[in-house]
Amino acid sequence: MKTKYVILAILAAIILTASVSIVGTLTLTTILNNRDDVYYITFDKDEVDRDSIEKFEEVRDLLHEKYIEEIDEDVLIEGMTAGMAAALGDPYTVYVDKDTMDAMNIDSDGQYSGIGVTISTATTGVGILVLDVNELGPAFEAGMLAGDRIIRVNDIDVMFEEDLSYVASVVRGQVGTDVEIEVIREDTPRNPVFTITRRIVNSIDVTGEVLEGDTGYIKIKSFTQDSPDEFIAVFNELVETGMDSLIIDLRDNPGGSLYSVIYIADLLMDDGIITYTVDRENVREDYEAGGGGVDLPIAVLVNEYSASASEMLSGALRDNGMATIVGTTTFGKGLVQGVYDLDDGSGLRVTIAKYYTPSGVSIQDVGVVPDVELEPLEEYLNKPVSSIPFEDDIQLQKALEILGAR
Repeated sequence: MKTKYVILAILAAIILTASVSIVGTLTLTTILNNRDDVYYITFDKDEVDRDSIEKFEEVRDLLHEKYIEEIDEDVLIEGMTAGMAAALGDPYTVYVDKDTMDAMNIDSDGQYSGIGVTISTATTGVGILVLDVNELGPAFEAGMLAGDRIIRVNDIDVMFEEDLSYVASVVRGQVGTDVEIEVIREDTPRNPVFTITRRIVNSIDVTGEVLEGDTGYIKIKSFTQDSPDEFIAVFNELVETGMDSLIIDLRDNPGGSLYSVIYIADLLMDDGIITYTVDRENVREDYEAGGGGVDLPIAVLVNEYSASASEMLSGALRDNGMATIVGTTTFGKGLVQGVYDLDDGSGLRVTIAKYYTPSGVSIQDVGVVPDVELEPLEEYLNKPVSSIPFEDDIQLQKALEILGAR
C-alpha cells in the first residue's frame, strides 16, 4: 500500500493557496476514526507535494495562535469545502451552502417568490446587470430600473459575482420577507438602496405582435418551464393574423431551462440536431428535432447578453439553414452543470460537459457570431434593449429589411 500523509481533518482551507495545491488529490473521502478524539484525512504521497501539507498546517497553527477571536473549526472546514471548488477557477463550479441550496431548488416554473427582475453578468464594468424589470413585480414598484447594476444583496457583495444562479437564489426567498438591494445607476452620484418585500411574481416571458409587412415578432425574455406553452399561444395568434415571416428576439435573454429551449426549437425545426454536449470522456449526447417544423423566413436577434439557451436556439436555427442571425456576438455560456446534493442539505454545482452548435462550434467563450453583425446606435450601447424605441432599433429594422418587410 502506498505511503500516506496523514493530516488533521480540521483544515483551514479558506487559505486558497493551500486549496489550490490540494484540489484533485484527496484519495480517501471517508474520515478515518483511528482514535476516539481525533479525525484524520489522508492524501496520496505521489499526488500531493509535502510542502503544501506543511504550509497548510503552518497557516492553520498561525490562525489559532494569532487570530483575534476564538476559531470555530467547523467554519474553517466549511471554508475548505468551498475553497476546493473555487480553486478550479470555474465560476460555474461552486459549493452551495444549505440555505442557498434550498433557494436554488425552487423550480423555474414561471412563478416564484422574488422581486421580479431579469439579470445577467455584465460584459463590461461591475455588478449584476438588470436587463428587465417586471411591471407586475415589487422591484418595479420600489423604483428599480432596467440598466441598474446590483452590487449588494443584503450583506452579500456581488460586485464581481459571476454565478447568476447563486445571485438569483439570494435575491429570492420566502413570501413576505424583505431583501435589501444596492445598485449602481448611471448618472446617479449616490447608489440607490431598495428594501423590497418578496412575493409571488407571475412572469410572462413570451410576447408577440405583428410588425410591418405581416412580419410576426416574438420576444422571449427567458426560458422557463412555461415558455413553450406561451410560445405556442403567441405563435398561433400571429399565424391567425396572416403572418408570413417571423422575427425571434433573443436579445438580453440570459437563458434558462434546457427543456424549454429544446421544445421550442423542436416546434420550429423539421429535423436535425438542435445542440449536443461532450463530456470529459469525450462522450457525445445529441438533442434532435422530432419532426413538424414551420415554413417561414426567420430572422433571430441576439446581443452580448443572449446566453446559454438563447445561444442554443439561435445556433440551431442558423446551422440548420432556418434563420438569419442579426446583432452582436452572444455571451458565450456553453457549459453544462450537474447539481449534486450533499448529506447535510448543502450541494455542489459542477461543470460536467460543453454545449456545441449543430455545426460543431463550442459556445463557451465563443458565442454565436451573427450572420449580420450590427451594433445598436451609439446612445444605446450597453443599455437594455427594452430602453430602445422602435424607430431607433436598427437591429430590428435590419431584420425587417432582410425578411422583405421594408
